[in-house]
Amino acid sequence: MTATATITGILCVRHATGTDDAVNQALAGLVGAIGIGELGGLSLSEFVKRGPGVVEAIDTARSDPDQLYLTTDTSGGLEKAVWPQGGGTVEMQAGQSVAPGLSLPVTSSQSVSLWEYDTVSGDDLLGSVTIMESEAGAGEIAKLAKSEVESSFYYVTYSVQ
Repeated sequence: MTATATITGILCVRHATGTDDAVNQALAGLVGAIGIGELGGLSLSEFVKRGPGVVEAIDTARSDPDQLYLTTDTSGGLEKAVWPQGGGTVEMQAGQSVAPGLSLPVTSSQSVSLWEYDTVSGDDLLGSVTIMESEAGAGEIAKLAKSEVESSFYYVTYSVQ
């Protein structure tokens, strides 16, 4: 039987800004995977902002939003997007979150990649997470998707049933 993962949230800690070593170092300590039930009643956003240097990193991000879309592989292109449907994108900046409500089948594992649409050059990979079938029944989980090249940091929150 195939499990189903439901992506319940995407939190932008820092949208793509290019390389900035000082900010990357401040964000390097973010936890890679978090059981949402382990946050002691804090929201994911509140938990992340309590990390040393994270607020300053968010504040230094430039104002151009990412044009976000998701694929289930590591190759970009709006034609491969599983969210948002219809070939569009969602503008995301540091501190913003969205609730996709996207359900995906998971047989063993399923990759989810975050992309930034780019009209001038090729689309930019903002990070990926791997959802495991073995996470079924573990409750809501948040995993960090990041790109050192793009200096982007996103948490993808999901549950597997």
